[in-house]
Amino acid sequence: MSDLVVDFRQPSPDLAEYVSFFYQARQSEARFNAVDRADFAQFRFILQGLGGQCEFVDGTVQAMPDCYILGPTTGCTRMSGGGPIDVVGAGLMPAGWAALVPMDASAAANRLFNAVDLLGLAVPDARAALAGEPDFDKRVAIFETLLKGLMAQTSRDFHGFVHQVNAWLESSVAPQLPDLLKLTGLSLSQVERRCKRYFGSPPKQLARKFRALRTAIAMTHKDANLDEILLEGFYDQSHLIREMKQFTGMTPAAFAEQPTVLNQQLAKRIELERKNPMAQRPLIT
Repeated sequence: MSDLVVDFRQPSPDLAEYVSFFYQARQSEARFNAVDRADFAQFRFILQGLGGQCEFVDGTVQAMPDCYILGPTTGCTRMSGGGPIDVVGAGLMPAGWAALVPMDASAAANRLFNAVDLLGLAVPDARAALAGEPDFDKRVAIFETLLKGLMAQTSRDFHGFVHQVNAWLESSVAPQLPDLLKLTGLSLSQVERRCKRYFGSPPKQLARKFRALRTAIAMTHKDANLDEILLEGFYDQSHLIREMKQFTGMTPAAFAEQPTVLNQQLAKRIELERKNPMAQRPLIT
């Protein structure tokens, strides 16, 4: 049984639109292996351990540097490396990606990049400060200072579109593309281009991804409306199994009955999401 422990903190109000959660993962064992679900982009600092790799849904394998940006993922990602581990990270929501990372999110999907190459020398300075501070709350303060400094000169013209897409995703278990076009007043090509830039996927794939994640959360909590979600969101049992496997790495039965250690730890985050109105979005990181 793994002794992996993952803790979460909500961002300060002025970063709530950009960061889903800060998290800290620690494990004392000599090896680390985990399967992570389809997710937001991530900004991670490896402070101890790993020297490992990520295997993405398309079969690509990349080594993990000490500081890296992980693009949005469209399927489950397998992570492995040496331990003990001490990792601090932040989930980058679409607004956070747009404000921080100078590349199209769709070009970065299912890939990771050295954060020093992307963001400069403030990153290794922050890593040194994080490594020297054992207290998680103080680590979050260091991380927030870094993010605010990096975002300080960024344009904010993406806000309106990101809010509209989030509202569309929240509107239904199976949101329809014509509704998004009507909401934004943009053409199909404009909507697809902007979704790829900020969310990393075209709108139809976004809707599939967050339908599967919403279903996984409902299963985890045995929500009263689970049957309604299943009926509205999926054609049949085989469709449900296929989509859940694609985006969470587990079948519905496995997810509900035998959650992995990592998924058990993520339940902490789900509880925070449900208590925090800012985090109650279909975009779960």
